[in-house]
Amino acid sequence: MKLYLTESSGNAYKVRVLASLLQVPYEKAYVDWDGKEHKQPAFLRMNPRGQVPVMEIDGKVIWDSTAHLVYLARKHGGEQWFPSDPLAMAEVAQWLAFAQNEVFFGLQWARGVAKGFKTGSLEEYQGYGRRALDVLTWRLKDNDWLALSRPTIGDIACYPYVKRAPEGGLALESFPAVKAWLARCEALPGWVKLD
Repeated sequence: MKLYLTESSGNAYKVRVLASLLQVPYEKAYVDWDGKEHKQPAFLRMNPRGQVPVMEIDGKVIWDSTAHLVYLARKHGGEQWFPSDPLAMAEVAQWLAFAQNEVFFGLQWARGVAKGFKTGSLEEYQGYGRRALDVLTWRLKDNDWLALSRPTIGDIACYPYVKRAPEGGLALESFPAVKAWLARCEALPGWVKLD
């Protein structure tokens, strides 16, 4: 298994975390982001979206961190991280969708504007980001984890851009349940520190 990544990619980080938790070995192939390697023809043949991460598995190329999490969880994690029961699977999947919507388009895009690598309205993205943090607070008020009363790939998918919310001007001090959840994630044996 080969993972094309950059150290700063939150989406690649998700895959690195699950691989570490499951003790799955893989080869790292670093992509020169500043040199725009991800926009060159050779990379675009692997991922026409021009984004990391990309994974090569048994001669197949899979792009998108959610697909990578699903693969690793089902291949190496048994029922723990992404169960096969349809209702339990749906419960986890809703948090995968949340990570790719409210978390990404709010928290990650606010971070991108604040750090100067994305254009758009910081205030608008921060508004979406606050909504994401409110939803997480709602869920975590009476629950330690996002789904199934245990850690799943839903938690891993949401973690990186929630952790980096302050970089987009969204302090987490007003969200103690979210901060406690981040600490629970970081305490899992094998959790990888966010670069």
